[in-house]
Amino acid sequence: MTDNQRGKTTNVSDSLSNRSLVVSTILEEPYVMFKKSDKPLYGNDRFEGFCIDLLRELASILGFTYEVRLVEDGRYGAQDENTGQWNGMIKELMDHRADLAVAPLAITYVREKVIDFSKPFMTLGISILYRKPNGTNPGVFSFLNPLSPDIWMYILLAYLGVSCVLFVIAR
Repeated sequence: MTDNQRGKTTNVSDSLSNRSLVVSTILEEPYVMFKKSDKPLYGNDRFEGFCIDLLRELASILGFTYEVRLVEDGRYGAQDENTGQWNGMIKELMDHRADLAVAPLAITYVREKVIDFSKPFMTLGISILYRKPNGTNPGVFSFLNPLSPDIWMYILLAYLGVSCVLFVIAR
C-alpha cells in the first residue's frame, strides 16, 4: 500500500501485476550503462547498472514487464522559467510517454508538485568541507579573541569614563 500526492491509497502490487510498463531512464554510470558485449544486444538486454538491477528485481516481485527507453533529450527534467514547460524524464512522465522513470533523480519540491516519487533508493548528503583547526592550546588571554583590540579599548575607556562620572556624582 502506498499514499500518493493526491491522498489516495493504492495497492502497488495489484495495480502493477501483469502490466507492461514503459520505463524512461538516462545514461549515468554506475546507475545505467550500455552493456559491453561482442554480439549485438537488443531491448532491455542493452543496459546494465544499479537502476537496471533494481528495476529487474521490482519486476520479478511485483509481476510486471517493462521496456527501458532512454530519455529523448538526455535530460533529467527541469522546468523552463519562461514557458513553464518541463523537459527530460519529467516531461515524458507528464506526457504519458513513460509510465515510470528509474534514474538517480533528485527529489525536489518543484518536481514533487508535478509527479509522484517512491521512497529514494539512495541518499546523497550535501556536506560542507572545512579545514580542521590546528590543535594549539588556548592561551591565558584567549578569552579576549572574540573582540578586536579596538573594541576592548573602547570598552575599557567607557568603563573608566562611567567610573569617573559615578565618582564625581557620589561625592
